[in-house]
Amino acid sequence: MKMDAQINFRTSSEVKARITKLAKSKDITPSQLINEIVAEFLNRSEDEKSEVIDLGSLHKTVAIHEQRLKELEKKLAA
Repeated sequence: MKMDAQINFRTSSEVKARITKLAKSKDITPSQLINEIVAEFLNRSEDEKSEVIDLGSLHKTVAIHEQRLKELEKKLAA
């Protein structure tokens, strides 16, 4: 992937030191490490969106099936 854009942000000196230390241990630059972290986060976020359950719809579906079960139980009891 071509690195053709730049993002600047502020952080604490402690976070910067930790990023620098971790990047050095992986033998990459801090920019490369941050890019990997952001890419991983974005990939996970996209995956989570595809797995998100609409609780409102789920509740309606359960309620409908619950009502159907009650009706079937009444029929079977009669």
